[in-house]
Amino acid sequence: MIDFIRLSENQCRFSFDTAIFSEHIAAKVLYWLAKDYLIYWKSKDDPAQTILLEKKDGLISEDEFQILRNDINQRFIDYKNRDIIIRETKNIRDILYIKAFANNDDFEDFNLIP
Repeated sequence: MIDFIRLSENQCRFSFDTAIFSEHIAAKVLYWLAKDYLIYWKSKDDPAQTILLEKKDGLISEDEFQILRNDINQRFIDYKNRDIIIRETKNIRDILYIKAFANNDDFEDFNLIP
């Protein structure tokens, strides 16, 4: 997160760096907010992306603002870690799929049996 700022009683804004968090990760985080917030995503030429959140009904209390800030920060980290794990375990998952759907005789073709 670059910043997290309260703009008004029903709006807040935050930025994130696409060099650290992909737009794919940001979309996953924002998905969970779409029920309660209108989401305005401003893309710039630099790696910083700006998101404006506007509460659909009511105001954002100070407690809700703090919870929202913490929740968004936690979700960015969570989805970033999930993305890393998925990339690092891709080969292992491929091997498991091959073993699950191949005949036992086919294992030798994939060099899975020593």
